[in-house]
Amino acid sequence: MQTGDVDAPTLTERLSTTYGALTASERKIVDALRDRPGEIAVMTGKELAERSGVSTATVSRLFQRLGYDSYEAARRAARDLRASGSIFHLFETGSRDSPEPERLVAGHLAEEARAMEASLSMLDPTTVREIAAALAGARRVWCVGFRNSHVLAEYAATLLASVRPDVFVLAHGGRSLAERVAGIEAGDVVLVFGMRRRMAHFAPLLQAIGESGARTALLADRSLRLTDQSRRPDWTLICAIETEQPIDSFAGPFAIVRLLSLQTLRQRDAASRETLERVERLHGLLGELE
Repeated sequence: MQTGDVDAPTLTERLSTTYGALTASERKIVDALRDRPGEIAVMTGKELAERSGVSTATVSRLFQRLGYDSYEAARRAARDLRASGSIFHLFETGSRDSPEPERLVAGHLAEEARAMEASLSMLDPTTVREIAAALAGARRVWCVGFRNSHVLAEYAATLLASVRPDVFVLAHGGRSLAERVAGIEAGDVVLVFGMRRRMAHFAPLLQAIGESGARTALLADRSLRLTDQSRRPDWTLICAIETEQPIDSFAGPFAIVRLLSLQTLRQRDAASRETLERVERLHGLLGELE
C-alpha cells in the first residue's frame, strides 16, 4: 500500500471497520489505541506490544490485516497525516490530554515562544534588509494569502499601508484570480504567504506572479516543496508553525511580518514620516478613532 495515497482510509477507519473480525489478542491492540490511534507515529511496534500485552508478531499481523505492508508503513502514514497540517488529522493523531489548570497558560506561552524563536532564528538579516528595501522602493506592494494565510496577508497589508502608499491585498472579490493577478506588473513587489494546507492553485499562482516581472518574497512553512528551480521566488523565508497541538502556531510568521514592516519604515524614513503625518491628519478630520 502507498502511504501517500490521500484517498486511502485512515487508521481510525480501518480499526473501526475490522474490529468485529479481529482475534482477542488483536482487539487488545485496538483497545490500547482506541482514543489515540495516531500515537503509532511516535511508538515502536515493541512499545505498542508491551502496552497491549501481546507479542510483536501479533502487532505486525494486525497491521498487515489492516492493509499496511508493515507496522512501519502504518507509522509513516500517520506521520504523513500530521505533516499535511489538517486540523482533523492533527487532532486524531495528537494527545487529547488537557494540561493541569496551573500549567494551561504557562504551557501555551512556552509553546508559542518556541515557535517564534524557531522562526526568527532561521532568518538571514541580510535577506530581511533586502526584502524591506524592495518593499520600500516598489511601485506597488501586493500581499497574497489564502485560507489560514489570508490573515497574514491582511496583517501585512495593514502594517505596510501605514508606512507607504499603494499596498493591496490580492483577493478574489468580485473578479477571478486571473483578473487580479493580471494587474501585477514589473516594478511591483508581491509578498506571498503559503503556510501548509495551501490551495491547489498555489504553485501556478507563484508561476504567474513570477512571469509578471514583479519581485516575489515568499513566507512559507517547512512543508513547502518547490520543484521548479527556475521559478523560485526572489526571496523565501521559512517559518516554524508546527507544534504538538492540532492547531498551528502563527506567532513566528506574525513576528516576521512586523519585523519586515519595521525595516520598511526605516528604509523610507522621511517618506514614511510624511505618510504617517498625513494619515493622522485625516484621522482627525474624519473622526474615525477615539
